[in-house]
Amino acid sequence: MGTAPILLAWGDDLLLIEEAVAALGARMAAEDPMGGGLPEKVRLKAEGRGSGDGAEVLGELRRRLGTGGLFGGGSLMVVASAGRLGRTKDLRANLTDTLANMAPGNGVVLVDQRARRPNLKGMRPDGPGELGLLVQDRGGSVVICASPGPGELASWLLARAKSAGREIAGDAAKSIAERLGAEVREPDLDRSGIRMTAVVELEKLMLAIPTGPISLRAVDALVADRGVGSLFAFADAIVSRSGTLVSKHLLRAVSEPGPMVVATLHRKMRDLAQIHGATVVEGASVATAARTIGMHEFPAGKLAEAARKWSSAEIADAINGLVELDAISKGDGERAWGPALTRWSAARIR
Repeated sequence: MGTAPILLAWGDDLLLIEEAVAALGARMAAEDPMGGGLPEKVRLKAEGRGSGDGAEVLGELRRRLGTGGLFGGGSLMVVASAGRLGRTKDLRANLTDTLANMAPGNGVVLVDQRARRPNLKGMRPDGPGELGLLVQDRGGSVVICASPGPGELASWLLARAKSAGREIAGDAAKSIAERLGAEVREPDLDRSGIRMTAVVELEKLMLAIPTGPISLRAVDALVADRGVGSLFAFADAIVSRSGTLVSKHLLRAVSEPGPMVVATLHRKMRDLAQIHGATVVEGASVATAARTIGMHEFPAGKLAEAARKWSSAEIADAINGLVELDAISKGDGERAWGPALTRWSAARIR
């Protein structure tokens, strides 16, 4: 770990990013020989209109970091979307020079907010890359701020409660994770704010239950189920004809743009029709059907299992219904999108 007040916060978790910023600010205040207190936080963003290729924000960063404060605790620059500052050799050279000429008392946090990989097993494979090496070469640190994947939030809540001198039951922590959507496995869920919401719920529980362990009963009473869903999971629920799962993910589907929902459902129903025709109607093996339509065998096997719950007429009726849904989603007709999608979904489940 480095000792310079330079930090790269790499990842998508909003809470961990903000806690990294706060930790560096506290460290700068503790190390300030003049006792100037916490540094002033100044936020910049290395993207958007007027930022060009990053050169403009680098100019502003150079100006602020290169000027020491006469009074107070200096400045802590927080640069969002900082990944673009490492995209080219010239930008990296400019950033290196800016950090090398940083006035005493100042610090900087470069925030490279990268989402988890779609399979949710970790962050993107490229890692902090050259920007991370640049920060470490200047004596700074890299902090990974990855949002929680399925199975990770409950254990984090146990540790968080313990660090606050409290205890939460394992089943209670797991229930919070489920209620906040942390256990949804599909890649279309924005996970960046889940940990921040979990902390709010945990703090609320600790206030309501001032002593002793926090139980599942307390969670049931005080933590609402956010009904967080996935459009991909909704399409899978339709194919599997699961009323429980359709209900769980319906609100997410209703909230998305109608044409995108229809396109997702049509793609899934088309794949179901092809697998149904090959495996149920023609009696081909899953491997043969997968090769014929150019699909991996594992998802083809899942579709083949679901296909046995459908008749050819039911699949055709569902696809024909999507034509009407598409028109409604684009404002053609008097019926509202939400009720129309709900009725179409209800006709598909058993």
